[in-house]
Amino acid sequence: MSAEPASDREARDWIAQMLSAGDPFREIYAATEAHRLEHGCEAYASANGTLLAVLARSVGARRSLEIGTALGYTAACLAHGAPGGRVDTLEADPSHAEEAARQLLRAGVAARVRILVGRSPSALEDLEPGYDLVFYDASIPTPEELSRFRALLRPGGVLLTSNLFLGIYDPRMPGLARGAESRLELLNQVHWQTTFVDLKALSVRL
Repeated sequence: MSAEPASDREARDWIAQMLSAGDPFREIYAATEAHRLEHGCEAYASANGTLLAVLARSVGARRSLEIGTALGYTAACLAHGAPGGRVDTLEADPSHAEEAARQLLRAGVAARVRILVGRSPSALEDLEPGYDLVFYDASIPTPEELSRFRALLRPGGVLLTSNLFLGIYDPRMPGLARGAESRLELLNQVHWQTTFVDLKALSVRL
């Protein structure tokens, strides 16, 4: 029997190790980290892949939307979480989109993931509403993007928003004021019901 974690750090390490061991897409995660270190780009593999899979399964997501594909790790997790669903994922860098397509094919989920190349929110204008789940993991989210996500989500649909507190890493980063507006908008109880999971906002569209 394994020893009981005796500190917050040990408990967090235990969780991370167990989730990683059971992650069917850990090779995409590792490839993304290696790619970023090699190229110095902003292709990050989110640490919330298992959370996304659970959310997709819990809401019965038939249609999911992701902003910020990178190399496809979280798109794969979304597809895995909702086996009968489809995922649209938007990536601004064409080279990342190409590599994501290769990774998703190797992972066996490419048939249920559509990769779109473009930038949010303009690239979202032609998408049909009715998404069950939206995951934002690009740059700093703006209130205009939140408005678009609300229009695309069905009532009761779920939004998970990253990058709302990037000022803790660089207080001079452009766009922080818009991110602060977005944090407040997500607490607008007319439009959203919101809690936070670590530094990410988890919201239900009202």
